Amino acid sequence: MKDAIEFKTSQMKALIKRRNVLNKKYDTTLPEDIPLEVKSELELIENLLNEFDINQSTFDERPTMIGIKNSRDEEWYFQQMKHWIERNPNALNAKFSRSSVYKFALHFFVENIALNANNARLNYSELAQKVNDDNSTKSDSKLTTQLANVENLLGFLLTMQQRQLEYIPEGVNLENGFVKYAINPINPTEFQQFGAPTELNPNNELAQSYEEYKQIRSRDKQLIKKYHQTGGQLDDD
Repeated sequence: MKDAIEFKTSQMKALIKRRNVLNKKYDTTLPEDIPLEVKSELELIENLLNEFDINQSTFDERPTMIGIKNSRDEEWYFQQMKHWIERNPNALNAKFSRSSVYKFALHFFVENIALNANNARLNYSELAQKVNDDNSTKSDSKLTTQLANVENLLGFLLTMQQRQLEYIPEGVNLENGFVKYAINPINPTEFQQFGAPTELNPNNELAQSYEEYKQIRSRDKQLIKKYHQTGGQLDDD
């Protein structure tokens, strides 16, 4: 665990840096136009910075030894915490005394929640949900990135197809070399008059080609997975 001075110094630097970033970003913005969440974060940062120091008198008034009444419930919680520390001995440098465990829990909460600007604004329910939804948040983030990549790729392919069809001739007069270009079929008028085949209709060629492609793609993905699992070795069959 960090000592208080070390943690205070690093945390103050982080909070001041964050405050400076926000102030610079909204330096030319009228106060009434600054988003409410930004105002809330700046107010929280100021409060945290003001609360960093404690008066000597506050410490002098507190007993040096703190008694915690144990009960069956409290013992269960303590043992679960101890089991976690036994699986992660580096957290307490292999010190498993009751006082060390309680101190660790207090320090961890203060450092990662009470003085963390991203967590300090959350109420108990929101904080619990954030902890429990951490994995799903990572999955959602990955899915968002994948969807963005798909969206960009589809946009690129549509653009390329649109441009390509503009240069495909409908016919060439071999006698005079005159090239006749047809109207690009990817245009609103063509769609309004004739519609367009989609992969949803199993009777058209596009849908059949799409199904065949999906099968090929599925086989390729399995081969790629097998390729990596075998360290780049694939059987001839």
